Amino acid sequence: MKKASAKQEGAVAARRLKNGASRDASREESNEPRHLGRLPTRKASLDLALLGLIAEVPGASGYDIMKIFDLSMAHYWHAHPTQIYPTLERMEKLGLIKRRTVVQRRFPTKRLYTITPLGERHLLEWLESPFEGFNLKYASLLRCRFLGRLGPDGAIATLKEERKSWALYLARYRDIESTHFRHGYRDVNAMFSRFTLTRGIEWMEENMRWCNWAIREIKANRSLWSDEALAEIESKRALNVKPTVGFTLPWAGVTPAP
Repeated sequence: MKKASAKQEGAVAARRLKNGASRDASREESNEPRHLGRLPTRKASLDLALLGLIAEVPGASGYDIMKIFDLSMAHYWHAHPTQIYPTLERMEKLGLIKRRTVVQRRFPTKRLYTITPLGERHLLEWLESPFEGFNLKYASLLRCRFLGRLGPDGAIATLKEERKSWALYLARYRDIESTHFRHGYRDVNAMFSRFTLTRGIEWMEENMRWCNWAIREIKANRSLWSDEALAEIESKRALNVKPTVGFTLPWAGVTPAP
């Protein structure tokens, strides 16, 4: 039994060695680094968003990247500022970008980023990949699904507050539009950035129209709530502290970048 076990272990080791050699050979032929298998997936991600920005603005600092991200991507891709630098560090370790440190006497040290050939190839492969699909997690719609538990008045109040929040988003996007796109496009990247901004503006306008429609529907169908149901809703709400209705905007308390 021991001899058989030893033979089996030897065979497994030989296969591993052969497979490893085969992988090494294929890497040498393609000049791919050994860490390529650990690169981010071809699905949309913060890594790819930052990679695209660095490709557009070679030598951008981390601060510059966050500023551009806030202006051109915040309306469709959420990322907290504390995620940016750790993601850049991970991308550098993967060989997707290079970092150059510039020491300044009167100002903090700057880290400037450029994309590598590997990063360029990774970005291009993602851009040419098939349509990814739509995997949506929409917090306000999830809440809407259960607003009937608040009764008609509670549901209407929630939707009015939501509408007000969409209006704040819309005002910000309109401000970006008037500030940065008043005189056309400065380059190709600006044109495609405008495409996404226009989509965000139209989305906010549609969200506000939807809120108005939903409010009208609730008012027209109050009879769907029985007197008993309304009494039960009121008794339950009386036992609980009313939650604050509204949205936390991603730029709350932050001065928008110019």
